[in-house]
Amino acid sequence: MDLPIMPFMVSIPAFVLIGFTIFDIVRRSDLTAVRKALWIVAVIALPVFGTFLYLLARPFRDPAHQTLRGNDRTHAIVALLQRHAAGSIDEAEFASAKRRVFDEAMAAHRARNA
Repeated sequence: MDLPIMPFMVSIPAFVLIGFTIFDIVRRSDLTAVRKALWIVAVIALPVFGTFLYLLARPFRDPAHQTLRGNDRTHAIVALLQRHAAGSIDEAEFASAKRRVFDEAMAAHRARNA
């Protein structure tokens, strides 16, 4: 392997990781603008340390996106069906609760895609 190529082989993945980190900071909805700016300054001023620190400090999942979706929505509908079948809620209450579950899911979807 030619030694002059080594800096490029190391720097390109590092720039991609730094770019991903900055994109992730900007995209997060649970951080205030000030905290986003501080993280971006840290990542740009100290690229290796700032990126590493951010990736360690960030939550595994964005708390703002932990809403009813997928299996959670399915479980909510199944629970409503069971309550309706048992007679603990009537048809109007079932329809209202079901509409609320889907409205929350649509609101979360719109918020993510806005």
